[in-house]
Amino acid sequence: MSFVCPSFRKMNTQLIMNKRYYIIEMRMRKLLFMLVAVVSLFSCEKLNQTEESSPGNPNTHFNNKILDGYFVTSIAFDSKGNAWIGTFKQGLIKYNTHETKVFNSSNSILKSDEVIWDIAVDSKDNVWIGCDGIMKYDGSNFTFYNSTNTPIPEDFVYSIAIDSKDNVWFTSCRFREGGFVRYDGTHWTVYTPENSQLPVNSVRSIAIDNNDYVWLALAEIVNQTYLIKISGPEWTTYTSHELGFEPYYFANIEFDSHNHLCGGIDYSLSSLWINSGPQVFIFDGKPAEQLNFDNTTRIKSITIDNEDNIWCATYEGFAVYNGEEWIVDDSTFKDLSVFAIEQAKDQKIWMGTGNGVYIND
Repeated sequence: MSFVCPSFRKMNTQLIMNKRYYIIEMRMRKLLFMLVAVVSLFSCEKLNQTEESSPGNPNTHFNNKILDGYFVTSIAFDSKGNAWIGTFKQGLIKYNTHETKVFNSSNSILKSDEVIWDIAVDSKDNVWIGCDGIMKYDGSNFTFYNSTNTPIPEDFVYSIAIDSKDNVWFTSCRFREGGFVRYDGTHWTVYTPENSQLPVNSVRSIAIDNNDYVWLALAEIVNQTYLIKISGPEWTTYTSHELGFEPYYFANIEFDSHNHLCGGIDYSLSSLWINSGPQVFIFDGKPAEQLNFDNTTRIKSITIDNEDNIWCATYEGFAVYNGEEWIVDDSTFKDLSVFAIEQAKDQKIWMGTGNGVYIND
């Protein structure tokens, strides 16, 4: 018969109980940790989904590439979702998920050295092409217009815009020559400083606002810029006085959903490395809001998506402004440059570069 001291028995029992409590506590801690991890994972996933889908937070991941090897200068979309892509001396491309068709000198009236500067599509899906003249493709036939068969003053069409009545407005100018043209399908109306309120010849960009008014961005020389609004017979001219700053030289102009004019400032003619002025401005009749993301990047053009994000094509890549902050990518397309940015019917952004088109996923 063995004898165990009562105090030892009590201590041993306490140790066993403490061990059980310790095991239970560790299991509870492990369970709590797992619960926190699951909740955190769910919260992060929900946050990521919100960030990806929330308006004003653009998707800047361009992982899908098409048309490898093509130097892309312009992009437009028709009502069926077909992409019409202009190139530098490589023809006109019609692209969809089932078809890629290239129009060039072998199967169309396009010349082998044709540079396509701009493309616009009217309500009937006629494709209008700005080149050394203006070209129309109706789905079957090409028709070419220039100074030899129309009153067009200059065979250089850099910007095209189409209003709600399918009037085609386009630039037809060079330095101190020409102006712009309106074509209604039958008649050509030419506007120059000699026969209109146009202050200079060089029209850099044409855009149609939400009221169907026609806007022109003019820049003959640096630091001599004008905006003009045409509403029927009435012309309104805006200078640096109304804008609140002196634009160096205009790139192109576009309109957001609030009918604010958004314009790009082109510093490519400057010999300075640093340019402290704005790269983008927003104008609503009062002194413009001036935007810039740095003092060195030079933008070529802008476009505005359906969430009013402003996308800028630059020589180094692209930049996008979501209304509060800039997202700048100067590395992905650094060796290619971005020459055109447009939004497709499915809301995806197409980036035209010196080597193909990149689409965000």
